[in-house]
Amino acid sequence: MDETKTETNSENKAMLTDVVKIEYIDPERAEFAEKHGFISLKYKRPGDGANDANDVNGAENAGEYDRVFLHRCFPNEMSEEYVSVLDRENNEIGIIRSIDAFPEETQTILRNELKRKYHIYTIRSIRSVNEKFGYSYWKVKDAEGDREFTVRDAYRSITRINADRITVTDVDGNRFEIPSLSALDRKSYKKIELYL
Repeated sequence: MDETKTETNSENKAMLTDVVKIEYIDPERAEFAEKHGFISLKYKRPGDGANDANDVNGAENAGEYDRVFLHRCFPNEMSEEYVSVLDRENNEIGIIRSIDAFPEETQTILRNELKRKYHIYTIRSIRSVNEKFGYSYWKVKDAEGDREFTVRDAYRSITRINADRITVTDVDGNRFEIPSLSALDRKSYKKIELYL
């Protein structure tokens, strides 16, 4: 009975190791490129136990992805570290530990894609926030001009980054940032004070 229990525990540990196994994308094995406005990836996975110079499994472990997607694991704390690379089916290929580890040309490609995906509008002032049926309708002035957007459940859509900085996510997934609550004019602050 003890042997069976030990075998079961070993099997569970092995399964857990497979589930939490993280593959880091090594800059020497990855080639990112920009094609038709999208990012592609040629990636040679490390062979099982083979060293880099004599990787006998290299050919069967190579992968080409005509389009990949980048996702920040820690978007507010580490915007250029621990970036997940996903394929078209949303399966994780691996994680970039740091964009700085890649050649300069690749850094530019990766940063431009993250900037496009995580574009954040900076709110300078708030003209109005009106509630109706669980939605709030915002009229703001941002760095690019006047803007209107809709937020579902403002209490859940507002994220406090620190004591003075918040982000707001609208129904379409667009992100808006107030970099400093204390720098807002008094009228603007009064309009969102209830949600903070």
